[in-house]
Amino acid sequence: MLENLNNEQRLAVETTDGPLLVLSGAGTGKTRVLTTRIAYILNNHLAMPWQVLALTFTNKAANEMKKRLESFSDGAWYAGDIWCGTFHSICLRILRANAERVGLRRDFIIYGEDDQKNVIKSLLSSSTKTPADYVEEFSAIKDRGLVALQHRDKLFNAYNAELARLNAVDFGDIILHVLELFEKNPDILSRYQNQFKYILVDEFQDTNNAQMEFLGLLTRGMDAPNICCVGDDDQSIYSWRGAEIKHILNFEKTFPNAQIIRLETNYRSTSNILNAANSLIRHNQGRLGKDLRATDLSGTGEPVYILTLPTDRDEVRIIADAIERDAATDFTKFALLIRAGSLSRIFEEEFAQRGIPYKLIGATKFYDRMEIRDVIAYLRLLVYPFDDMSFLRVIAKPRRGFGDKAIATLRASGGALLDALRNAKLAPKLRAAADEFLSAFDFEWSAMSPRDAAKTLLERTGYMKMWTDSKDSDASDRIANISELLTSVISKYDTLPEFLEQAALMMTDDNDTNDTSQNTNTVSIMTIHAAKGLEFDTVFLPAWEDGIFPNDKAINEGSIEEERRLAYVAITRARRRCVISNAMTRFVFGSRTYNSPSRFITEMDNKYLDFQGGAPRTYIPSYNYNPAPKPKIQKRMSLVGKLVSHDELGAGVVIEDAGAILTIAFKTRGIKKVARDFVKIIE
Repeated sequence: MLENLNNEQRLAVETTDGPLLVLSGAGTGKTRVLTTRIAYILNNHLAMPWQVLALTFTNKAANEMKKRLESFSDGAWYAGDIWCGTFHSICLRILRANAERVGLRRDFIIYGEDDQKNVIKSLLSSSTKTPADYVEEFSAIKDRGLVALQHRDKLFNAYNAELARLNAVDFGDIILHVLELFEKNPDILSRYQNQFKYILVDEFQDTNNAQMEFLGLLTRGMDAPNICCVGDDDQSIYSWRGAEIKHILNFEKTFPNAQIIRLETNYRSTSNILNAANSLIRHNQGRLGKDLRATDLSGTGEPVYILTLPTDRDEVRIIADAIERDAATDFTKFALLIRAGSLSRIFEEEFAQRGIPYKLIGATKFYDRMEIRDVIAYLRLLVYPFDDMSFLRVIAKPRRGFGDKAIATLRASGGALLDALRNAKLAPKLRAAADEFLSAFDFEWSAMSPRDAAKTLLERTGYMKMWTDSKDSDASDRIANISELLTSVISKYDTLPEFLEQAALMMTDDNDTNDTSQNTNTVSIMTIHAAKGLEFDTVFLPAWEDGIFPNDKAINEGSIEEERRLAYVAITRARRRCVISNAMTRFVFGSRTYNSPSRFITEMDNKYLDFQGGAPRTYIPSYNYNPAPKPKIQKRMSLVGKLVSHDELGAGVVIEDAGAILTIAFKTRGIKKVARDFVKIIE
């Protein structure tokens, strides 16, 4: 078990006593270390399986960990007894067992974003903000931890009261209620503190305050808790989701006498790629420090290519040329990683025109699709008849004639809408529709398999017929997605409540493991945030220009370090080849922009880079940008210091004159590179 580990990995596995921070760089085998460490603890009888708590940030990571642990057990222990899961799934397990202590029934429902919006919409009279704005605001409040219980805001409190009335929790409540449970019930906290002898945390750099408080409560009062946190401060890129890099940077203050072990041997990328990334991230001040190094098998490899193109169209063309030339029949080895989703359009158009197969990762996740949410709402109403949000979603799918007036009549009863529907006085036609809808739920679903129960409900309610009769162009795709849900997902569960609980967690998971379309032979196009944890043979990184990457907000607010960490993540996704490009002029949101190359390019050590400019060189032989020979002209007088104007960018002062290209400090738009022919001298 230990023979396949390098020295630094083995040290991390065998250091079992006291707090430990494992700084694990990209591609250094952190999952292997975590799973081997758990197996080592169990095989050496340091704890029983149920005394080990392993926390991850995605269901995908938790499932991968469980599979690896099963291969280690050899029958000596059962991997399923380990408490392994996301922060939210583990807290949900604790909350289900102790719901009444925080004023909930054990059959409480988990509300997703759509349900949250509907609850907020029902409480709003008028507002300049949308329900989606409030969902984001309320989630951020709850992610701060116990301080959220003292938050005083009329709508926030009304929203939480309505959730309590509906016997529901939102995603933020799952951890917050457990924090409240532990804080107010020392006996329950003590029970879990005594149970978990070893705590392991993956992706520790992504913890928010609520998650950190959860770890703090479980280790409260312990001199040297056996907590092992694995993470990489250089890959902390989710501050906008509440992640606090201070948690990993202050680990030794939080857990005195903690040990720090660095995993720096990278098994993914070549030496040039790693050295370029290392030279970039060293510019960050807020880091603990480490340097990735390649194995002998990876070798030095190709340099990181830096391409500067005249326009964004040229950039798209040469990337498409390179993929067509090198792909053969395997497109999966290519990825296009972009800073913002809006940058994908021009590549999608070019790839579609050329017939290059591509997949836009993260566009619409499986559980975000309308038909999947509809099916889940139907099943929730079947299992939880008091679920008003699900009732409101499905009562009009297919249409049954229930408009705002009829719904208002049902609401006036004060009880659950499904119960109100049974007793409401309605017009004969509407009464018949109501009885037909109610009868669809009247069958012994608990005696059936989850798949058969779901299939029966969808047929009885007319939902499947609605799509089979539909003339919408995407109806067949929606039917196929429903079939995928029934046969590949629901069929794996023993009960419908078990499926619904996992579905609620999956709806908020960034990694959608049930989206099987991602496994096709395509080029992957995604944001850099979505690419974390992935790797590809060749990675293209377009639009590395100041104002785009780093973006204007980071530049203006001085928050460059997270953008630099994002660039570091992007480069380290590449196994063999990394191509960074920028365009001298780009069409963005309906207007032509002129941006300087990203400062991140100049921050990397040149000896690991190959600046290709516009000339055909090592990797881009298909790029034949050959402008017509320039006529001999007299040397122009330098415009440095001259006041000039540009039709779109306004007035500015020339600070560098490179002939055809001027670097200008514009009064309102900052420093930009502009073609000389597009400016006028102000006398």
